[in-house]
Amino acid sequence: MNEMKRLYVAALPTYSKSDYIELEDEESGLSYSAKIFTSHKFPQYLATFIANIGAFALGNAIGWSAPSLPNIEELGDFDNLQANSDMATWIGALTPLGCFFSGFVAGYLIDKIGRKMTMLVMALPFVAGWLIIAFAPNAPCVLVGRFITGFCGGSFTLAVPVYASEIAEDSIRGILSNSMALAVNAGILFTYVVGTLVSWSTSSIINAFLPALFFIGMIFMPETPPYLISKRKLPEAIKSLMWLRGANDYDEVEAEMKSIEANTDSNSKSLTLKDLMSPSVRKPAVICLLLMFFQQFGGINGVIFYSVDIFKDAGTQIDDHVSAIILAVVEVVVVILSTLTVERLGRRILLIVSEVGITISLLALGTYFYIKEKNPEQAAGLGWLPLTSLIVFVLTFNFGMEPVPWTMMGELPPSHAKGLISSLTTAFSWGLAFLITKFFKNLITALTAYGCYWGFSACSFIGLIYCIIFVPETKGKSATEIRQYFEK
Repeated sequence: MNEMKRLYVAALPTYSKSDYIELEDEESGLSYSAKIFTSHKFPQYLATFIANIGAFALGNAIGWSAPSLPNIEELGDFDNLQANSDMATWIGALTPLGCFFSGFVAGYLIDKIGRKMTMLVMALPFVAGWLIIAFAPNAPCVLVGRFITGFCGGSFTLAVPVYASEIAEDSIRGILSNSMALAVNAGILFTYVVGTLVSWSTSSIINAFLPALFFIGMIFMPETPPYLISKRKLPEAIKSLMWLRGANDYDEVEAEMKSIEANTDSNSKSLTLKDLMSPSVRKPAVICLLLMFFQQFGGINGVIFYSVDIFKDAGTQIDDHVSAIILAVVEVVVVILSTLTVERLGRRILLIVSEVGITISLLALGTYFYIKEKNPEQAAGLGWLPLTSLIVFVLTFNFGMEPVPWTMMGELPPSHAKGLISSLTTAFSWGLAFLITKFFKNLITALTAYGCYWGFSACSFIGLIYCIIFVPETKGKSATEIRQYFEK
């Protein structure tokens, strides 16, 4: 491989800093021009932004049910939906179920055809899923569309963090990886707002444009250098890295290229059972899975998918849809704050602060519902408490437990096990999301509202202890340093 690199670099002409470089990818025919960027980090931000349009589209799918289910029932479009509340819960739950199955498929595809191509393959069926929903003549067709949008959208929760972590410099890797959560939450907010202004079918048509826009933009973005090296496509890897770093000369990226090559070479073998049990694979896998467990058992998907119903049950005087939009705005603002501070504060601090806030806010929310059930007259003057509790919950959840587990999923696993661990982690997370979404109302019926929220609070407290003791800090560490940490 080193001989290939010398031959390739020797074939490149010598450029001065004032020259204009055109590097053409032999397979795609695309030209990457480094000179156009005023900052060497701009290409990394651009590629991540384009990839996150797909994550934004997933947010559309997640947020769609909150304004759309009441709208469908109000318009009386599907008689069987009004008569069958279980059908309505399935409409809400099939998106995370689709995400669950996509975890296995996307995890295989990112190693087989690449991070970029996996996202591109999912984009056009994503559009089709929205159109099926928009023109559905009955509720079962909506179910099909919801599953498709979940399946396609879920692949972005796996592919985007991996893509972002592999194209980013160590100094901004956390920012770029965190940005997926920002995109998803922005997509949820977008759909909440649009869903209050137009009908559910029109909202679906609007949402169909996002995956199409992603597809057009992503065609022009490069594949990640580590993936290209793993497939022995060294010339393409060099071109990709030079474009991503805004480099005019190979010398500017040679040291980083050697580091990526060495790390990928040491991990470019097929996985064996012994490899799976090795500390460098087993420990990251356990951490990623448990972080997703504590993320989902904070109850976030019950809040998102049924936020309108929660405010209605709480008896607040604020309009249901306005309450949901308030939560979504808080989510977006806080994830922006988290994204801007993740490289300053580190991943562990965000997780710890987040779990403290989640534990306290859900404890308060459960207490409100306990008072409401035991002493309704006293609860009548506490209508502000559920809204305040949920705002604090959403604020602290999105500060750490929402983005950081996905960030670490892209950072912790070694390159040869990244597809497998990311696949298991994504499927596990969305499987839990499906169960909580589908049976959230049943859970409240069985345990009472206060028992449910107190249970989520207890899980978050356990998660707090786990983060303090077992979760490592990865801020500013290279992939090689992270691998060496787990091999100790």
